[in-house]
Amino acid sequence: MVGAVVVLVCIAFGISVVRQKAEFEEYRAATLDARTMPWEEGELSIEQCVAFTVDWAMGCPGVESWCSGHAPRLALECLRSADRRPACEALGDEVESTHFGYAECERMREAVEGRYTKRTHKKFCAAAYRAVAEHCRELL
Repeated sequence: MVGAVVVLVCIAFGISVVRQKAEFEEYRAATLDARTMPWEEGELSIEQCVAFTVDWAMGCPGVESWCSGHAPRLALECLRSADRRPACEALGDEVESTHFGYAECERMREAVEGRYTKRTHKKFCAAAYRAVAEHCRELL
């Protein structure tokens, strides 16, 4: 009896994960593969790249780790679309700090409502700013 319950729970969980993965893949394809990215239409600032990345990730369905895995790659793609050397030079050693981007993320998060939504926003924003720091370290 217990074995049957375990099998049913595993099947239900498996079906749920497969559905969520399908929703995630549809979202990713519709938002990243099937449309022109904003940085292809014009140059975005570092802050605009971060904002686009966070907005994309916040709208992402499915398991959070799938979305957070794509967010830094999306930010890097945006950052690499233009010459960021002058902006990175202006940031200087700031990108080495563990607090890099904290104040900017705080300002962005003011408009977000809900404790758990704010927490999720914080994770995505931090990941995007880590991508900025990584990109700047590569350039300098």
